[in-house]
Amino acid sequence: MNCRTIISIILIAAATMQLQAQNLTRQQYINKYKDVAIKQMHKHKIPASIILAQACLESGDGNSTLARKANNHFGIKCHNGWKGKGYKHDDDAKGECFRKYNDPIDSFTDHSYFLISGSRYNSLFDLPITDYKAWAHGLKAAGYATNPKYAKLLIDIIEEYKLYKYDTGEAFKESKAQLKAAKKEAKLQKKMRKLEKKAAKAARKSEKAKIKLEKLKGTAPAAAPETAPVQPTAQPEAQPAPKTEQPTAPVGETYTIKAGDTLYSIARRYGTTVDEITRLNPGLKATELKIGTQIRIK
Repeated sequence: MNCRTIISIILIAAATMQLQAQNLTRQQYINKYKDVAIKQMHKHKIPASIILAQACLESGDGNSTLARKANNHFGIKCHNGWKGKGYKHDDDAKGECFRKYNDPIDSFTDHSYFLISGSRYNSLFDLPITDYKAWAHGLKAAGYATNPKYAKLLIDIIEEYKLYKYDTGEAFKESKAQLKAAKKEAKLQKKMRKLEKKAAKAARKSEKAKIKLEKLKGTAPAAAPETAPVQPTAQPEAQPAPKTEQPTAPVGETYTIKAGDTLYSIARRYGTTVDEITRLNPGLKATELKIGTQIRIK
């Protein structure tokens, strides 16, 4: 035996071992998809034991070419009216069209719809959900498969792996409780996402209002600075003199600045203008009036 032959044998053996390592055992397959089957049973009243047994048998425990390449775990063919993807596979005839799914879960869902929408399977739904034997024989009688031993094969799988426990009892109740909890969690998550979205919207609105307020503050005129606090006693009289009567300026037309005075109030009191006062008093600044300082009025 030459070196090339030995290498070829080693490579073939390694590939075979890798393929076997990837294959699921029947129990592994059941553990992987039992919750999916129970969920379909709750929704569509098809025994979980029947769903699992059919999936095991039709997909070779998920290891068949059809299951691997097309995610088809129930051997459902395209048939008329199928609008999804197709996969060519040899079965009763060469190159038959089988349904192709994006995910194995889609195959389980479509299997349920295939049974509930097909008129030839209507009588099955009159059977008790716990009577897996009647369901197995009913599927064979309705023409689901051509193998004459199809019903027996399903029943043998169900009884060997005790799949009937998923149709009732503690496993059924536990799964139902899990499904209820999952629905409650999904509802809670949806509500939380809605509140988070609402909070984010409110935050954006608040930020916009804050920016708008800052802009308004930036454009508002600055308040005139005051050199001394305004004293209540220095306020003008509540009843001003008639406009036709102007107060007489002090002798020498000067005025001594008091607390609370502004050039505007002085000019108004003596019938002149701020510009005229600042003209008569070079260097006088409206913001730097000092109490006791004498200024010219006219």
